[in-house]
Amino acid sequence: MKLNEKIYQLRKKSGMSQEETAGRLNISRQALSRWENGTAQPAANNIVEISKLFGVTTDYLLNDDYKSDDDIPVIAEAKKVNHILRANLIKLAIIVQASALNIAMQPVAEGINPTIMLWIKIIPLLAASIWMVCNLRYETNMAQRAKNAKIELLYCCIQAFVALFGYFTGLYFLGTVLIMIVCGFYLLKINPKYMNRKLTK
Repeated sequence: MKLNEKIYQLRKKSGMSQEETAGRLNISRQALSRWENGTAQPAANNIVEISKLFGVTTDYLLNDDYKSDDDIPVIAEAKKVNHILRANLIKLAIIVQASALNIAMQPVAEGINPTIMLWIKIIPLLAASIWMVCNLRYETNMAQRAKNAKIELLYCCIQAFVALFGYFTGLYFLGTVLIMIVCGFYLLKINPKYMNRKLTK
């Protein structure tokens, strides 16, 4: 089986579109299409990225002696990655963090110990923020991961500013609306366009 056939079959077997696969490999969809058609060959660094993405060895990709998918030598359990679950966990962490931030912004009810209430507000916010940071490890491209970390830090700073604005002005409802708007924009626009986090169906 030729390299172009292997790339096509691996992509189909993983259930990914050309656009999603190209995004994960940091190439254009047209380049991937040319690889699959056999009109162009991926460079050595692209071969390595393809092997990581689909959980096969570079030997399998470059060796025409492998005749079928049954011959694919699997690296660990990389093939078993559930991209839909992973994408949803990333989104869930962002939503939970925005919810925790909204709770932290709200005023403390009278008669409740302020110190206890502070910890009740801070712990979920810290846990959700750590969860968001941990999700950065899913990006295998180091340059993209560094970019994502900077974008996520900027997003968290904006959300913190919005929460502080709502808290100190007493405009809690407006603060809640703004947190929801910023979170929605981050999920639906920034994540897929700049962070290589496609909206998975």
